[in-house]
Amino acid sequence: MLINHNQNMLCLDEFDILELRENADECDYLFVVSPKIETKICTKCGSCNVVNYGRYTKLVRDININEHYTALKIRGHKHLCKDCGSIFVDRFNTLDLCSKMTNRLRCKIQQLSLTKPFKHIAREYKLSVTTIEKIALAYIREKDSQHIMYSPEVLGIDEAHLNGSIRCVLTDINEHLLFEMLPKRDKQTVMNYLDSLPDSNNIKVVTMDMYRPYREAVYECLPDAAIVIDRFHVVKLINDVLSDYRKTLCKQLPAAEKKEINSVQKVLNANRKDLTANQNKKLGYIYSKYPELKMAYDLKEEFREIYECTNRRAAVLKYTKWSRKVKQNFSPYISITETVNRWSLEIFNYFDHPYTNGVTEAINGCIKAIARDGKGYSFEILRGKVLYGQAYKTKAIFSYNKFSPTIHYVTGPSTCSTLNMIQNPMDLYKQISGADIDRLKLGLF
Repeated sequence: MLINHNQNMLCLDEFDILELRENADECDYLFVVSPKIETKICTKCGSCNVVNYGRYTKLVRDININEHYTALKIRGHKHLCKDCGSIFVDRFNTLDLCSKMTNRLRCKIQQLSLTKPFKHIAREYKLSVTTIEKIALAYIREKDSQHIMYSPEVLGIDEAHLNGSIRCVLTDINEHLLFEMLPKRDKQTVMNYLDSLPDSNNIKVVTMDMYRPYREAVYECLPDAAIVIDRFHVVKLINDVLSDYRKTLCKQLPAAEKKEINSVQKVLNANRKDLTANQNKKLGYIYSKYPELKMAYDLKEEFREIYECTNRRAAVLKYTKWSRKVKQNFSPYISITETVNRWSLEIFNYFDHPYTNGVTEAINGCIKAIARDGKGYSFEILRGKVLYGQAYKTKAIFSYNKFSPTIHYVTGPSTCSTLNMIQNPMDLYKQISGADIDRLKLGLF
């Protein structure tokens, strides 16, 4: 099909369109083109003493047109430099010299590689997954070179089990951002990263679970920061012991009674204030038959209510009374008191610095979903996707009403309009140096 009447449809100014072929060379659209201006300077020595030296044909992949697979067949001249004897072909600003594709296709794949599974991109452009991965990896390394590091006021540390390995995940709790993933979670890896942060004295609080290497790394690298153990992990301890106690009790009972106790498993893990009338009635029947189970549940609820205290002193007093009850009346919870005593400083720091690791836990779930979609992404690829795979940034600012976090959002339709609202340079650093959890949740990575 001759298309001399529509030279602009390709939008590549370096070429003249000679012909458009449909369904040729495994392409929906194949543009046969020739260079408008031939290269007349030797690419090796810079000499202008150059003559034509035969012809060449090159097939180059381009972006899709209306979802149709598109390619260019370039017809041009080879050139011979009479001064140095080198033979070369035409150079084009619109072509990627390292592969058989246009720069705009490479740019498109770079953007998509951070927001879509590789297999989907490969299918859309009829390229191999390996090609997509190579382009993505080079792009991530380019983004790494531009990545701005900063020290958040409240740092969250947690881990995610990804592709058979445990990775360390770090978040900016106040800004609702994931800003780094580390390949390991051992003490030395965490210390190396904390030592690399600029102005690390800006970090006032670090939230984490009860993983000893994290605590040791923070105390060594951030001696002035307060460590806060996430309240979810503390309450989970007693829920786990209660569950183990229920299982132990069931082993001593006949099948019918065992089934009866197992039927209230979820109810026992629930908070008392969240129970319905029917659930309370059911528990009342179970308690009448197994009073020791009632004691276990009541002590669990008393322990959870420690976090309803409004200051550290009240929380410590309430815990002290609770631990005395445990020692006198219910030995299965002794292990809880031992753990709390080992981590008492960090656990009760919550009442001076009421932060949780909820943001980090939520981000971990999003990261795992992205990893599942990729089915075997390398750590470097996965890290790049969750750190840089955003179309634009949204500013997420958090303020805490003592023990109840309130979220306030300032959003913009584009990077430029969002950045125009930022007055503080540190806000700019935070704006462009992390992954917003809400875009992670929406699957925009």
